[in-house]
Amino acid sequence: GKGARYTPVSKRQDKPDGIRWLLQNHPELTVTEIGKLLGTTKDTIVKVRDKTHLNSANIKPRDPVILGLCTQSALNAAVAVARARLPAE
Repeated sequence: GKGARYTPVSKRQDKPDGIRWLLQNHPELTVTEIGKLLGTTKDTIVKVRDKTHLNSANIKPRDPVILGLCTQSALNAAVAVARARLPAE
């Protein structure tokens, strides 16, 4: 198999944007779940969340499915798992 995929510079901004979108739209997802979904590190997610990311000023929430970072079905599955964990209202 191939090694780590090279992320073109133009796409590097996509993960932080996708992370911010998930943090805003799906607060029930854990850092670990977001990391698995988008293939990113806990460190990056925490920095985006805490707005200490190097590029924080330029990060804008964008749907990670549209960005091609994950599939809609993977997102739906992760959200379903996260919601199942929440106490019933």
